[in-house]
Amino acid sequence: MPKPIQAIVCTVDFSSFSPLVVRCGTSLARRTGARLYLVHAINEPQDGVHPSVLFERGGDLTRSTEQAKQRLQALIGHAAVTWQAVVRFGDPVEETVDFVSHLPPCLVISASHGVSGLRRLFVGTVVERLTRALRHPMLVVKTTAAPTAGPFDGFCTVVVGCNRGVGWQRLAALVPLIASGSVVDLHLVHAMEDPSGDNPSASDAVSYSQVQQTHQERLSRRLYEQARRVFPPDLPLTVSVAPGDPEAMVREVAAKWAADLIVVGVRRSAKMGRWIAGSTTEALLRRAPCSVLTIPETRRQPLVTGGGWP
Repeated sequence: MPKPIQAIVCTVDFSSFSPLVVRCGTSLARRTGARLYLVHAINEPQDGVHPSVLFERGGDLTRSTEQAKQRLQALIGHAAVTWQAVVRFGDPVEETVDFVSHLPPCLVISASHGVSGLRRLFVGTVVERLTRALRHPMLVVKTTAAPTAGPFDGFCTVVVGCNRGVGWQRLAALVPLIASGSVVDLHLVHAMEDPSGDNPSASDAVSYSQVQQTHQERLSRRLYEQARRVFPPDLPLTVSVAPGDPEAMVREVAAKWAADLIVVGVRRSAKMGRWIAGSTTEALLRRAPCSVLTIPETRRQPLVTGGGWP
């Protein structure tokens, strides 16, 4: 039976966040036996608002490559994992997407730097652009919530946004990889839409409330039953279904249970529409109190009952 993740790809920009990204990747690679890749892209700036690494025009690319590989070696130290340094020249997002397109099922690990205002509107962060472009799951580690040193031991409490089809069910194949030890607490969150499709009048308020309550109970029961068919039977699990904003609900539940990971799906849409309107996923990448695992959705998403990554 194929492994759901056969490679771990750490995006490294040599910022202060890079050691955390490498520690996470090293730990997961050691735990799963997956091959580890440390990827660094040397990018020539194309405009004044896109932060990137400058390399000298006409310079010695071989020397730049060797220097980058030495820095990658220093980051990983003497970790007992099979790993490879990958240094490429070009836009970090484009180079990362191109590299992972030639790999077996993999997990990409990155860290968010935080960009706001016009930079985010017109360009977006590297992490947000990766989220839109990748067809692989991506773990965005939250630097403020992680220890500054020591091994990465996995996640204990996971909150899953279930508002994007059945993409959340693909998490089942990743639970053994991301969990801390053999058990992880799982909390599923679903934000309800209006069950009637219209705003009720005053005279309909009672019946509307009853319809909404019935609809909420039905969705809760259905979500719980689906989760029990997908995840291990001994996995601690709760379900939260209520009307509200998906991003706000996920953050509220994450705060309530002191979650150390949020899982959310990524839906494909037009680039300009996403840049202007944003999305629940990108909002969580900016404001989540913990790390975020994004799972790209596909047009056809079968239930995961075991086996490899769909």
